[in-house]
Amino acid sequence: MAKPSREAVTGLLAGPAALAVAGMLVNGCNLLMNLIVARSLDPDSYGAVSVQVSIFLILSVAGNALLIAVVQHETSGPGGTRREQWSWIRRLRGVCGVGIAISAIVAVVLCRPVAALMSYPHPLAIAEATIGAALWTLLCVERGLLQARGAYPRLAVNFVVEGFVRIGLVIVLVLGGLGVNGAGLGIVLGVVVGAEHARWAVTRTPRLPRPPASQRGAPVSQRGAPVLPDDGTPPATGPIPLPIPAPRASARQSVIADTTVALGALIPLALLQNMDVVIVGWLGSSGVGGYAAISTACKVPVFIGLAVANFLLPEAARRRKEGRPAGGTLVVALVFVVAPGLFLAGLGLFAAKWLIGLVFGAHLTAAASALSVLALSMTLLAVTLMFTTYLLGAGVRRVVGVLAVATVATAGALVSAGGGSMATATAALAAESVTALAVGLLVVQLHHADRRVARVAETHRRPAGDMGLPNPQPGEGVPARV
Repeated sequence: MAKPSREAVTGLLAGPAALAVAGMLVNGCNLLMNLIVARSLDPDSYGAVSVQVSIFLILSVAGNALLIAVVQHETSGPGGTRREQWSWIRRLRGVCGVGIAISAIVAVVLCRPVAALMSYPHPLAIAEATIGAALWTLLCVERGLLQARGAYPRLAVNFVVEGFVRIGLVIVLVLGGLGVNGAGLGIVLGVVVGAEHARWAVTRTPRLPRPPASQRGAPVSQRGAPVLPDDGTPPATGPIPLPIPAPRASARQSVIADTTVALGALIPLALLQNMDVVIVGWLGSSGVGGYAAISTACKVPVFIGLAVANFLLPEAARRRKEGRPAGGTLVVALVFVVAPGLFLAGLGLFAAKWLIGLVFGAHLTAAASALSVLALSMTLLAVTLMFTTYLLGAGVRRVVGVLAVATVATAGALVSAGGGSMATATAALAAESVTALAVGLLVVQLHHADRRVARVAETHRRPAGDMGLPNPQPGEGVPARV
């Protein structure tokens, strides 16, 4: 195997580095926002804001699933003319607009009964979280297009613009006296500004040229198996056939199918990320504010992972489609999420109370002792997120079932913890360890399958002498197939 050039390594690191820096900037501002909000509100109100944000993040998985579908369609679908490309994008934007209007009406009508069911004293905040999640779909469409076109610097700028506007508005509205409802309004307005900025960036970003036919992967069946020639033998030349699903008949069918699969994976991931705070609050624990503080701090590796996933998904899908190795992109992504998670866990061993007190205030340090345990849990969740993103890019659907089972088991473990901070963090760590191991095994299986396909293809590429057969002498007939 040829050693990768310095330019190739630099190119591989540039995308995730830009996105990781943007993610860390936004996350740093999130911590600043939490410092200001936590010191401006009483512990119960701050806990209510954390629950509202968790509801928004859980509901926003629909937009994240749509983003994955857009990336997969753009990287693997047929080229088409420029007019055809923009036509399906405009239709998709229109469908999102209709969905936003319907979601807003439903949210306003149902927010009070849902709040009563959750024992949540801020029904309007639930409506705001729902509307914000609906608007998130428009932002995800534009970000998916930027990902598929490899515009990682512009995507990183969009992260910063949306994050800074949202965070600034939340701070201003909360300090202005609107409290929990002001935080929700800031989220809604920030997402609107982010979506418009992303749309502006898309109009200035051309689509990547499709590689020549000689550089694309061999055709595959709907199940991902290589399609062989009529005589049943693998192709003798061309790139290694890889198990990527064949492009679907239409953009509409492609987006619906890919969104459904991605939604099945992202809903469990969103629940794994946010349901611990919701469960602690639902159990009526008086320490929900303190637990919300350490939960927010420990999500640093997850937030960085969500940013780096915007690089991993299109690059892994594109490389596999073109028959190139994709494992390097996964390794780079894992480094960017594991390193900050381990650093946070180590810091929590020696200075947890000081850190939480500095960022959130001394009145929210009750759960500080569980910081290291929960930081390790969230680091493993970030690893699971990277594995899942990689598998979705490869078209592996079994991950949906694994995550569904893991989510149910994790919910049961968190409820059985009874709402205590250390017990909840320990239960989350045990559950996330098993989940990361199970999803990681799917990645290992995928790579084993790739190697088997590569060996078969290499066997049929070798000259006759390499397979132990006599080399034909001049004048002798050469069989067309061996």
